[in-house]
Amino acid sequence: MAAVAQERGQARRPGAARWLRSVWLQDTALAVTAIIPELLYFGSLVAPWADWKQRIGMLLLALAEALALVVRRRRPLAVFAAVWVIAVTSDLLSWANALDYTPCFGLYIALYTVASQYRQRVAVTVLVLSLVPMGMAIAETIGDYEGPLTTPVLVANIAFYVPVTLLVWGFARWSLATRTEAQRHREEVTEARLRVTQERVRIARELHDIVANAVAVIVMQAETARATALEDPARGEAFAHIEALGRSTMAELRHMLRLLRSSEAATQDGYTHGLGDLDRLLADVRKAGVRISLETRGTPLRVDDSVGQTAYRLVQEAATNITKHAGPGTRAVVRITWDRALLIEVVDDGAGRPPGGEAEVHPELSTGHGLLGLRERVALYGGLLSAEPYGPGFRVAAALPVSTTSGAAPVPR
Repeated sequence: MAAVAQERGQARRPGAARWLRSVWLQDTALAVTAIIPELLYFGSLVAPWADWKQRIGMLLLALAEALALVVRRRRPLAVFAAVWVIAVTSDLLSWANALDYTPCFGLYIALYTVASQYRQRVAVTVLVLSLVPMGMAIAETIGDYEGPLTTPVLVANIAFYVPVTLLVWGFARWSLATRTEAQRHREEVTEARLRVTQERVRIARELHDIVANAVAVIVMQAETARATALEDPARGEAFAHIEALGRSTMAELRHMLRLLRSSEAATQDGYTHGLGDLDRLLADVRKAGVRISLETRGTPLRVDDSVGQTAYRLVQEAATNITKHAGPGTRAVVRITWDRALLIEVVDDGAGRPPGGEAEVHPELSTGHGLLGLRERVALYGGLLSAEPYGPGFRVAAALPVSTTSGAAPVPR
């Protein structure tokens, strides 16, 4: 039974929380909180000299003010007008000695509500109007004093009403400015995200229309050529390699297009390259005539998948550049050093000889953005990249962060 009661109590909590968050409840509580001190401090509800007619009159005026404040969020201007009329009426009746009641807290609440929601002109107007009943209350209070007490009472009342009124109005304007700025920032963020999404979709479309179609044609032509070159096993093997490389490139391109079109693709696809794929990468480079080797030093540590993929891309870009710019016959080495950071170094001797004595083997295959993109990718993970001539050859090196938790990493030895 206790468990059932506890379960029922937990089931009621969400409803109770919604009830406590009710706008009606909050505004009703605020209205009651305002009129009680008004009746006790700015009125003579419990004073011994007040008769029952005066008490009833004050209670009716306070009740009307409270009912108006309950709907202040839905009708700010109408509520301000109603509360203003009640305040002026109370001051006039007090001036005529019909009762002793000069309310102001309800007027402050109505003033704040309007000033925090409307433009400058309306806010200034309600501020000026609010000073009218405040001035009447000051005048009515001074009328009860004569002689040397008049000046101190006047100063005391002005020192209370004017600063408090300006403070309420100023805080309301600040609140409006803060909300407006927050809304503007949210709109700018939303617009920026939309522009980024549109740009990603545009890039994905361009990649598909230009690169994907071209690679698909290459794969189909290689497949056709391999089928017609059965009498020459060497040529068939070469075309098979071209076909396999094209299919692999298409798989990576499809993954990149999904990643550009939706950020969720990165977590759903799981298609990434890492340090464990270096052997296969270097095997492809060797088929292009570059004699490249892999050296690993130190104890492998655990790295994030994104860091491992960055390391793979670094080696891939450096090896591709060796193939394009140095040519067949070049000797190169890839050094993976495990220390406080993952150190990667790709060095070549520049001894290759492009066919026909060309300075570059395939300059038309270079986009000119490989090392720049690589530098940005390494910097994204807090790493450092250097790429510079190294004797007759070239050297690309980088340092990437490793996890503090050690463990075997999928790196070939």
